[in-house]
Amino acid sequence: MKIVITGTRGIPNRYGGFEAFAEEVSRRWAEKGHQVMVYNPSNHPYRKDHLEKVVLICKPLPQKIFGRFAILIYDFLCLRDAYRRRPDVILNCGYSNALFTRRKKPVPVITLTDGLEWKRKQWNGLVRFFLRFTEKHAVRKSNKLVVDHPEIATYFQMKYGVSPALISYGASIPKETRIPEGTSLNCLLADYITRSGQGKKHHFSPDLYKTPVLPGRYYLVISRTVPENNLRMILEGYLHSGTTYSLLLIGDSWTPYGKKLIRDFAGKPGILFAGSIYDRRLLHLLSHHSRGYFHGHSVGGTNPSLLEAMAAGCLIAAHDNPFNRYVLGEEALYFSTADKVTSILKNWDIYLGKKETFVKNNQEKIRREYSWEKVAEQYLKLFETLIVD
Repeated sequence: MKIVITGTRGIPNRYGGFEAFAEEVSRRWAEKGHQVMVYNPSNHPYRKDHLEKVVLICKPLPQKIFGRFAILIYDFLCLRDAYRRRPDVILNCGYSNALFTRRKKPVPVITLTDGLEWKRKQWNGLVRFFLRFTEKHAVRKSNKLVVDHPEIATYFQMKYGVSPALISYGASIPKETRIPEGTSLNCLLADYITRSGQGKKHHFSPDLYKTPVLPGRYYLVISRTVPENNLRMILEGYLHSGTTYSLLLIGDSWTPYGKKLIRDFAGKPGILFAGSIYDRRLLHLLSHHSRGYFHGHSVGGTNPSLLEAMAAGCLIAAHDNPFNRYVLGEEALYFSTADKVTSILKNWDIYLGKKETFVKNNQEKIRREYSWEKVAEQYLKLFETLIVD
């Protein structure tokens, strides 16, 4: 089978959920003998034309010329090239580029939706209108929609009368969680910041080098810095808790919202901004050895970073909404206000008594419902139902 993935910022993942998904499933499909191609933007740091057995195709992303509109040009170029290659199926991640899909062409297009994108607080009215417009086009032009959560499926059924395929994201339980002998989490963080170039951009707290990040003595947040992920709520609740344990925040702090959070909270007692980290092993170590993990995402479906925290064996406190409750059930703590975050932190020692049970049940969910092997196989079965002879 010849499979093309469009709509991502490339692999290996240096951006977000779609990219992590594309990296995981493309590798597995290629290992099974399928011909798999993924598009990478010209500014992606990985310059090779293959990632293991996956073919990488580079296309321009002219951000210096067109700013935020450059992504539309990039998506157009990727989809145009994908149609020319005549694959058996195109898997398109997101629907902001739905205007460029062609329902009448003999290549089936499957669109993986990104939750209810137009609901995100970061967008102004014009962008929200555009996203709703492209959402409608995605429904009309795609051969099949895929959603990762029943709440999203219900939305598309009620609004458009379509029945999307329900396939979640995945995660992998780390095989090794020991900190390498002769080093520390601080050393690993400092080394990554140096290697990634973030040291030159100052997207992290200077205190990160001075404050010990010790196993079991810090809380962790891994999140894109956007309003709907409720980072301000978590940070404010943390500050009022009086806890002596630090809060380590990993995320893209060079965004306007991220810079504002740094201005307001960097330098406050215990709060550490580490910038973006894409080293999977380091993320697993930081998650596994954290005292607790706070997950503030409130828009979208099944969030990849939440699944990773479950797989890594974290005790999780999550924003209280249907998306998170569907995944976590009773195996988590929940908050919806800064005061509730404060209350949870003040009583964390009590909740630690539930950690073993919560972790055991959450990791069993990963094995049973959210393994990447299962996700990759579900997509292959869907592709087989749509391939044109």
